[in-house]
Amino acid sequence: MSGTGAEQNVDTSTGHGLKKELGLRDLVPMQILLVVGVAWCGIAAKQGGTQLWFWVLGIIFFFLPLARLVTYCVQVWPQEGGVYQWTKHAIGPWAGFLGAWNFAFWVLLVVSNLGIMTATSLSYSLGDKYGWMATNNWFILALSAVLFGIILLVNLPGFGIGKWVSHFGTVVMLLVTFLLMVLLVWHPHQTATHQQVIDQSRFSLAMHWSGPLNVMAMLFTINLFTKVVFNSLSGLEQVAVFAGETRNAARTILRSAWVAAPIIAIMYILMTGSILTYIPSANVDLTGPIPQILAAAFSGGGATTGTDWGLMLGRFAILALAVACIAQYAVVVAEISRLPMVAGWDGLLPAVFTKLHPKWKTPVWSIATMVGLAFVAAIVAIYLGNSNQVAFQLIVSTSNLCGGVYYVLFFAVPLVVGNRFGKKPSLGVKLCGLSCGMITLFAMGFMMQPIVPVKSAWLFAAEVLGSGLLANALGLLVYWNGSKKQRAAVS
Repeated sequence: MSGTGAEQNVDTSTGHGLKKELGLRDLVPMQILLVVGVAWCGIAAKQGGTQLWFWVLGIIFFFLPLARLVTYCVQVWPQEGGVYQWTKHAIGPWAGFLGAWNFAFWVLLVVSNLGIMTATSLSYSLGDKYGWMATNNWFILALSAVLFGIILLVNLPGFGIGKWVSHFGTVVMLLVTFLLMVLLVWHPHQTATHQQVIDQSRFSLAMHWSGPLNVMAMLFTINLFTKVVFNSLSGLEQVAVFAGETRNAARTILRSAWVAAPIIAIMYILMTGSILTYIPSANVDLTGPIPQILAAAFSGGGATTGTDWGLMLGRFAILALAVACIAQYAVVVAEISRLPMVAGWDGLLPAVFTKLHPKWKTPVWSIATMVGLAFVAAIVAIYLGNSNQVAFQLIVSTSNLCGGVYYVLFFAVPLVVGNRFGKKPSLGVKLCGLSCGMITLFAMGFMMQPIVPVKSAWLFAAEVLGSGLLANALGLLVYWNGSKKQRAAVS
């Protein structure tokens, strides 16, 4: 898919006509935007100074192996669709479709909370009298419609506009995280009479055990570890979905992964340390660690009149992160909109999903369908989020379980591909797949554990597992129907 010299703006090697608008300078910030989730630093901070172990072990056994797997797969299959193509070739067409199905299901339910999150951010940033925004379903519904409308308009023209939205979101996120890093060494209101810095370890590789080994405490730590690692360090493979729209895809995608990886790792470690500078580990607010740390860092200077700059900065940071989240969701919607297109190329979905706009060269019907499904999911999330927390948690847990299925199929690629495609995976690549797969399986197991009170934890786990099986059974049914039509057309 790469050319010699200056590469063409449109991909003609496969006959699909996608515009090649993405380069290394576009993919690196996109990698950062897709991978970094600031909220996960708050969960890691619950471990105190030994949070460093979370990131070090996560980087060694998940993040770097993931980057190595992306390097291998994108060199063998530098094709539009990313993991869809990799699993299709290595395992079988059913695996490619099922992986894409689970990923799309996962993403749709994740982005469904965009209106809820944005309304909550607005209520915090505008003050107490606007608290109604976070609980008014009609306002959240209208806000969701506007936001998904913006996402649709951004994605229809392709990456001529979309890549700048991605850049903007990344810059906003980097500015907020840079502020958190500065607060590691600069303490705005630290004086001899005002002790602002918490007396606790921020970065420690020492493990202290007091008394007999507590199995429940270990399980809790493993639960946190797998949740943090799986949710915060996954995503390097996602830009490969746009391989057909990337110049010199094989080289550019693998370089973007290795350039972004150390930046992401450093960001996570330093941001978590910044939280522990001002907040006792036991008191970290998991729902809003960033506003919490900004309030602790910039408040309490003793000023009783004038502008409360700490409060203003906190409110600005909340809005900034909300903007970054909207940009992030615009990119992931663009990502999942390519999956029906490539499945349509294989004859598994109606050909309408493969139709490109004559000018923009984007799959407009696929994009519109995915945005529409995201809005439907948002309506469900808005209703359940305020009326039935257990049902809402069931949907979230099921979607995360589907995300785990997508990754397990991906991580199985080097274990089953052999030498059928000319580049046999080395033992190191196979070990990378095994390491990432084991962490993912542990994370999937803990996803079935409820985080809000339920009548029966076992019943909840059975409902999550049953819902996940039902979602995959539906995916296999759609695949079987598409492959049946494909065989009929060929015969």
